Amino acid sequence: MSMNNSAIKLRERGKVNEADIEHFASFDESELLSFLHSEKTVERSCAAIHLRKYQNPTVVDKLCHQLAIEKKLYTKIALCETLAKCAELSIEPLIGLLGQIGKNHETKIPETGFYKVSYPLPRDIAARTICRLGIVAILPLEHFIKSSKDMNALAQAIDAYGHIVYSNEIKCSSSPLQELYERHPKNDFLKYKITRCLSGIHDEWAKSFLLEIIQTGCKGLRLEALRSLLLLEIEIPSNIQNGFSVEMQKLESFLKKKLIKISSRC
Repeated sequence: MSMNNSAIKLRERGKVNEADIEHFASFDESELLSFLHSEKTVERSCAAIHLRKYQNPTVVDKLCHQLAIEKKLYTKIALCETLAKCAELSIEPLIGLLGQIGKNHETKIPETGFYKVSYPLPRDIAARTICRLGIVAILPLEHFIKSSKDMNALAQAIDAYGHIVYSNEIKCSSSPLQELYERHPKNDFLKYKITRCLSGIHDEWAKSFLLEIIQTGCKGLRLEALRSLLLLEIEIPSNIQNGFSVEMQKLESFLKKKLIKISSRC
């Protein structure tokens, strides 16, 4: 029986089945690496899946190279899943890809608030994959944040760092973000990323930074600072609350209700 159009389109995007995967089980590392460059999308996906058996720097580099040029959704997913399985081996190569893949990165500060208590998943595919590595990526990301001069890559690194810290409830210092801010005090987009990242970091600098931003920042920055302060359960002085816009009042009310519901379940 021939496949319907929907199934054909899925395969064209790299979707594979168990029979496809089983067919590639006997290929060795070098053969699988060659299939990463196949013109057939399904073959690239199967190669990526089976390369989990060969976790070494060469394989990771080849996977990252293919990820940087891959166009098909399900093949990208297979590549990312294998890189995530490679754990520590993947960290530095993935950090090297931050801000380089795709055109879906945030470039402007949103004008509306983010109405969720979860940390937003990064748009950057390398950052998303780093998030899956979890705690082991924290120190390499901190080093990158302290040393990199690439503004786009830094924004993606902060997204990954903030997601890991928040999602894993890691207690860490805001010092890498403080140093970054001091190097680029006039870069509002980095301020926005730092403001969001601080939603999972509670120390004195984070508190003073957020309280400053909520008073002096642009509309989008003030909304993000409000969200971080609420998630950190930092009391906002009444003189600041009195200056809230209608949108800020709406965001505050919504998030407080969500947080109360979450607290009641614990």
